[in-house]
Amino acid sequence: MSHLPVTSKTHKSSIDPSWLALLESKGGAIAEGQRTVFPQSQQQVPGQFAVPCTQESVICCEGKDAESFLQSQVTCDIKDLGDTRFLFGAYCNPKGRVLATFRLFPMNGAIYMVTHHSNVTPLLDRLKMFVLRADVTFRVCSDLAVMCLSGDVELDRFSTSTSCQIGSAWPKECHGDSEPGPPAQLIVVPVTDAIEFIEETGENIALLGSDYWNLLQIRHGIATVTALTSGLFTPQNINLDLVSGVSFTKGCYPGQEIVARLRYLGRVKQRVLRGKINSAGEVSVGQPVYLADALNEKAGTIVNASALDGINTECLLSVSGFLEAKNVYCYRVQGNEQFTTLPLPYRLQEPR
Repeated sequence: MSHLPVTSKTHKSSIDPSWLALLESKGGAIAEGQRTVFPQSQQQVPGQFAVPCTQESVICCEGKDAESFLQSQVTCDIKDLGDTRFLFGAYCNPKGRVLATFRLFPMNGAIYMVTHHSNVTPLLDRLKMFVLRADVTFRVCSDLAVMCLSGDVELDRFSTSTSCQIGSAWPKECHGDSEPGPPAQLIVVPVTDAIEFIEETGENIALLGSDYWNLLQIRHGIATVTALTSGLFTPQNINLDLVSGVSFTKGCYPGQEIVARLRYLGRVKQRVLRGKINSAGEVSVGQPVYLADALNEKAGTIVNASALDGINTECLLSVSGFLEAKNVYCYRVQGNEQFTTLPLPYRLQEPR
């Protein structure tokens, strides 16, 4: 169970009532931040599991101009959309600061966006400002469920669905095509199919709370910008350019000039590192981070954090001095509350 409350209440819960009823029948409950929690705890992530990612919402972008419109609004290249991997991207403000992160996929002639539920209302409000005469509409798909599956899970059951997306949960940069252990698949399916899957698998697969999805994203170095951290980081500050989430060859989008300038004319001052705390201390998203030898000066910010019973808190930190192996980061000014730096599954380097 997570110790990290999410206080944003920007977007009304979009969980389908029948999906919610099924999760409750399995002992689950919806906690703050639209997270599903279950009473049991795991000392480690099991090899075979299903995670209902109820903190994620799905937006459908449709219309004959949907592709060209999104191409002019987001950091990634819409032409890179494929059927087997989700396309990572972000929406920035004119100053090149990330307002929201998301995953995109094509389905039935439309483009779908999986994003944290707190991003939905502000993101839609922003996108609609620029529609003008473009033939594009948006809708929140509460009839679709997002799940993360791993292990020897039979996915053929979803092959007959006309409204189903199954893809690797991680970009190739994380592990290429040879991820150690059972690969995690992110699936977006109709709620009715998700309910049937959970009912039929029964006790054969571990049903884990949504916070395990947060933990897996942290371990893969995938930063999530929510309403709590909207506008704090550039794409480079959260390593989005290192996981194919930024295109430097496509046309303009809000903030593009700033993002490109950092690549070609500037220097990225902050990158994301992965760390954990070994004590029982608590951390929160958006909390400042300090260098152990310079506690009077902020060195960065906690981007994401996952605190699960039996598992040490793990975090993604956007910090300066990220290439200095000697640097020790703290989450308390006192200096005795330190992070242990953990490896990322991709290299921290300037892509050229």
